[in-house]
Amino acid sequence: MTKHSIDNLIDSFTVYLEVNKNYAKGTVENYNHTIVRLSSWLNEVKNITYIEDISANDLQLFLGTLRHPKNANDTNKRHPKAGNVFAATTRARIVSAIKQFFKWAVKQQYLQYDVSQYIENPKLGERLPKSLSLQDAMKFEQFAAKRKFKERDSFITTLFLLLGLRVTELVSIDLKHFNEDDGSLTVIGKGNKERKLVLTPKIIRTLEIYKPARQMILQKRNRTEEPALFISERQGKRLTRRAVELIIEEIAKEAGVRANNYKVTPHKLRHTCATVLYNDGEGADLLAIADLLGHADPKTATIYTKVHIEKMRKIVTSNPLELT
Repeated sequence: MTKHSIDNLIDSFTVYLEVNKNYAKGTVENYNHTIVRLSSWLNEVKNITYIEDISANDLQLFLGTLRHPKNANDTNKRHPKAGNVFAATTRARIVSAIKQFFKWAVKQQYLQYDVSQYIENPKLGERLPKSLSLQDAMKFEQFAAKRKFKERDSFITTLFLLLGLRVTELVSIDLKHFNEDDGSLTVIGKGNKERKLVLTPKIIRTLEIYKPARQMILQKRNRTEEPALFISERQGKRLTRRAVELIIEEIAKEAGVRANNYKVTPHKLRHTCATVLYNDGEGADLLAIADLLGHADPKTATIYTKVHIEKMRKIVTSNPLELT
């Protein structure tokens, strides 16, 4: 019986995720990285190179190695969580990647039996989404408007807080994706799924303020054909995901705000949008929020009800009769 090298299967598995499963680019990269890491560990520690030779115990031992490295980002600076086990959510994603790989291998008849089915998923406790309070979100907007490139940074902030975009969705927006006729914006979400979002008066206003500033930079950089909505001031090229993350981190630091005592990121602004909508918006039910955020499963939006429950608990416990 012919045996199959794990390394030789990885490329085919990656194509399967991209084409057949239509997974988002970030998900495909994470899954690919996980299987490459698994293959490397099996080869170095267990001297295993063929998928048929892997046991459930091997996989369990590999999962036990998932800890934060001593140094951060290949530097000499010690990682703040050095030696600690990865968070349950991170481990759950890794287990999911491994199970997908083995399920695919059986389907393709590279394996007769799926040993990954014996791996238990990490227990995930209920977590409140980390977000800014309404007051801190308003303060964040104020400081975005004080930045050097305030037209761009204010518009970025507005889209995150009003539409709850993912950072990958934001950086992929082209100017042509705005439809002035019906007042909408088309974004490309996970799995290359399109969704149309409504433009509010505030979004339209900040867009109109930003467009002349954007055009001026493109003319200076001789890049007037650039399609990207959000561009760098220095080169006039499309902003990268990391560039946007740094912009958000800088604004948060300048404003002195944090998200439940965590640093502010684009994803936490996305949570802020949903949380503020659910707690303080008018008629924003879970289905509407799920539709806005582009959740394939509306159940994903139920995490925002936990915020409402916590809010209710505070209200109930503040009753003077609670103290009698």
